[in-house]
Amino acid sequence: MNRSARAVSALFLAAAAFAPAHAQDPRLGNPLDAPSRTAILALIDSAKAQGIPTEPLVQKVNQGVAMGVDGPRIVAAVRTLTREMATAHRALGTVASADEIQAAASAVHAGVPAVELGKIKKQSGLRRSLTLPFTVLADIVSRGVPVEAGVNAIRSMVGAGAKDADINNFQRNVSGDIEKGAPPAAAAETRAKAVPNKPDSSKPEQQL
Repeated sequence: MNRSARAVSALFLAAAAFAPAHAQDPRLGNPLDAPSRTAILALIDSAKAQGIPTEPLVQKVNQGVAMGVDGPRIVAAVRTLTREMATAHRALGTVASADEIQAAASAVHAGVPAVELGKIKKQSGLRRSLTLPFTVLADIVSRGVPVEAGVNAIRSMVGAGAKDADINNFQRNVSGDIEKGAPPAAAAETRAKAVPNKPDSSKPEQQL
């Protein structure tokens, strides 16, 4: 059994040990039923076999147990996350980090086609981490920015060599504009154009 699976198993055992006290203290959460435990461990093992990061799955279980969510709903949430991370992993390729895969999965969950994430990863290569750009993309799409407009904005910033601080500012400005009533698509387009254009220092200078 891998480390993540052992962690989940230990969590289940701890929940079971506290089961009698749960009737008096609702903060302890509900222990999961045996079928749910089996299903979740199977999903984690499957993810591990595919090279998909398993820690986010463990975190999803922890979150569900802490909130007192019933077993079948936790299984459904873990299954959905596993599917989204598998989709992201296939799109990004083996060079993607665990954090990038998790961030890309959040973008997939928001409705961004995985193929678009793969294009952005191919565009950036190994020059930078795309964890923040993918996270920001997921956020602005969830706020109403059309997928195409969001993807174009992130792609243009990544292609221009925007730093993480610039992308953080972009996210904050887009969110603020939307809250003030600006059309989401226009907010993303306008704010992306305002991001400073940084030369890509990883490319050799052309000789005259």
